[in-house]
Amino acid sequence: MPWRRPRKRVERPINVSRAIEESLEEAAAGEEEDESAELAELNGASVLEAATGEPDIEARAPSPFERLAGVRLGTDVPSITPVRSAARPEEDVDLAVDAARGLRLRNPVLTASGTFGQGVEYAELIDVSRLGAFVNKGTTVHARPGNPQYRIAETPSGILNSIGLENPGAAEVARKYGKAWVSLGVPVIVNVAGYSVEDYVAVVREMAGTPGVVAYELNVSCPNVRGGMLFGCDPGLAAQVTAAVKQETDLPVIVKLTPNAPDVVAVARAVEAAGADGLTAINTVLGMRIDVKRRRPILGTGSGGLSGPAIRPIAVHITYQVAQAVSIPVIGAGGVGDTDDALEFLMAGASAVQVGTATFADPLAPLRVIEGLAAYVRSNGLGSIREVIGTALPPEPIA
Repeated sequence: MPWRRPRKRVERPINVSRAIEESLEEAAAGEEEDESAELAELNGASVLEAATGEPDIEARAPSPFERLAGVRLGTDVPSITPVRSAARPEEDVDLAVDAARGLRLRNPVLTASGTFGQGVEYAELIDVSRLGAFVNKGTTVHARPGNPQYRIAETPSGILNSIGLENPGAAEVARKYGKAWVSLGVPVIVNVAGYSVEDYVAVVREMAGTPGVVAYELNVSCPNVRGGMLFGCDPGLAAQVTAAVKQETDLPVIVKLTPNAPDVVAVARAVEAAGADGLTAINTVLGMRIDVKRRRPILGTGSGGLSGPAIRPIAVHITYQVAQAVSIPVIGAGGVGDTDDALEFLMAGASAVQVGTATFADPLAPLRVIEGLAAYVRSNGLGSIREVIGTALPPEPIA
């Protein structure tokens, strides 16, 4: 979302002859109309699109990207011809890793949920088959429209987002993208979100048998509807979700840890005991920006998730702590943009990494990381990338 110019605030008078609530509602509605008009002007959208957040398929011509990818928003995904690169500098290097119990990948570089769409969006731009795997956009049982605008705000060395898990629902994701995923030639990890244990189970049930899917990543940064607490902040709740999903599927289950938990290591241990096959460390960090001219939070929901290089030291630290506390593989995530970033996570004990925010600026970033890791293995005379994993961890005590 482009940043908007400062807008002169229009003060809407309160009609004292009417109920104060009615006048306030009318004033708020007028402000929303101004916001929609401004969004339309900035983004080339219609006022209807800006107001609803949904594309007006009939009125809008395809964008250059849509013409390139052959995809129109709101329509079924057609057959695509993914890019295939002839030269693969990593082919003669052993980059294979175990990203979770039962999940062997060709290399340790994945893309993070929410930053790579459903994979098809990037398939006409880069050779996605070179990736170790990609994690799809967060998927819920029912379709979700997402949060109110604004949903994204830039920060120094990062991005705040409050997308709100916008997605068409599990059944529609499986129907629209299953066949396309097979044509991509890359393993798909489905990111699962929900507001009850039953929600997580239902998503996995709907996605069962979807072509290309090799594992599930549980987003436990969602609030439990009953208690209000994030699943990932409570070891017991996180363990309940993990155990329930494990009973529903034979595919590997990876739990994505939230850094906002009081004790992330305790959560990691709890979900491992409940049967988790792997962990992702970490999800975004809570943050906020204030528009000092409007004296309001920039994001429509106030707070959002901070990602990008700003959170990398936090993510590396948590990876380092968690890797020493569990025996299942850990996937490092948070600010990975180049080879050295990936190596930090691997040396801190991660078996693989996810590239997320960096792909917004450079869609080739994940492939550059793969090439860089291959070059590192070659230049250091290593037999495989696995020799790097955990090298920065304290030596194990001699029995």
